[in-house]
Amino acid sequence: GGYKKDILTENLNEREKASFICTVCEGIMKDAIISSSGEQFCSCCSPRRGYSYHKKTPDASVRKMINLLKCSCPLSERGCKWVGSLKDCDKHLDTCGYVHEKCELECGVVLIRDELRIHEKEKCLNRKVKCEHCKKDFKSCEL
Repeated sequence: GGYKKDILTENLNEREKASFICTVCEGIMKDAIISSSGEQFCSCCSPRRGYSYHKKTPDASVRKMINLLKCSCPLSERGCKWVGSLKDCDKHLDTCGYVHEKCELECGVVLIRDELRIHEKEKCLNRKVKCEHCKKDFKSCEL
């Protein structure tokens, strides 16, 4: 689906905002498509409307306007202070420290990315630690 409407930081009137809304998911269109009948939606929402490839085309002018809209991080409620353009939002989420991730050491813990790195290095029961007596590596929970 599209972007959440509440991440926009620009003051748009209702008419302006409506021109950017997907008719399927009701979010801000992501990779805007226009059908042969004039309906606009996200490219990922088009299959839900039953449009085949030849009945839709990219809406370049709308995509350009949407990409320039200013927004905050979709995870701002978790504390992220990032602000940028919608075109950079997905790129930001690839590195945002507030994205939830599962511990790579398979302990089952899920934390925000920034806290997870500390967990994996210092707190995870599955992290490797060296026995001070025999100098072999063990899982923390095995010592």
